[in-house]
Amino acid sequence: MIPAGVQRTGSARLDEILRSVAERRARTSVVPTALAPVQRAGPFKAALGAPGLSVIAECKRRSPSAGPLASVPDVAALCTRYKKGGAAAFSILTERDHFGGDPEDLRTASALGLPCLRKDFVIDVGMVHEAAALGASAVLLIAVCLEDGLLADLADAAHAQGLATLVEIHDEDELERALRVEPDCLGINARDLRTFEVDLARTCALLPRIPSGPIRVAESGIRTAADAARVRAAGADAVLVGEALVRSTTPEALIEQFQTANGGVDLAP
Repeated sequence: MIPAGVQRTGSARLDEILRSVAERRARTSVVPTALAPVQRAGPFKAALGAPGLSVIAECKRRSPSAGPLASVPDVAALCTRYKKGGAAAFSILTERDHFGGDPEDLRTASALGLPCLRKDFVIDVGMVHEAAALGASAVLLIAVCLEDGLLADLADAAHAQGLATLVEIHDEDELERALRVEPDCLGINARDLRTFEVDLARTCALLPRIPSGPIRVAESGIRTAADAARVRAAGADAVLVGEALVRSTTPEALIEQFQTANGGVDLAP
């Protein structure tokens, strides 16, 4: 059952993920007070605010659309390689059933000295408290999944815990809703979570519409330096990359390529 405040999306696949998250929360919710607090690496927004295109490097084992991506037996080893390549922050999947993540991965990555985003379908305040206890510096809030009241409550809870918010959108209506909760970072997902189709043109169209203030993050569909250059030219401050990095044999080099992508490329599709 989808809990109050979490809205049905019209996508059978996405609604099933939300039901799965809610059911697991009801059975196995981590109690934050039982966790030994992990020292945070530092402010998430500040880490993405350096000149040039920042890279949020993601640890991602699988996805509902692509299936298995990588085994990632050693999260610390992978994230150490990301850090060596110049990543500004880590994105750590903690959703178990559809993405193969684990909250303990967040604890592991948080000890490596870079700010961490808890990448999950955050549906209650307890998940925000868990993120803080596990060492996260930021949480992802997905606008399509959250009614306005819950979105605001989760943003407030994050800020009360000293966490940044990355609010994810994929259309103009969601952009308006996201701006009302004053996000620290605003992510445009090129993947429509209702259909799971990827269209980088959507990202490039929406990026210029984001007012100054939030860090602008391009999510999904970033596979090459040319993709990074395209979103950079449209106004992205950062890219969040998972699939391309976990599948790469040289993720350090790929991160460097993203960082140095030329922002003056032709945006014609």
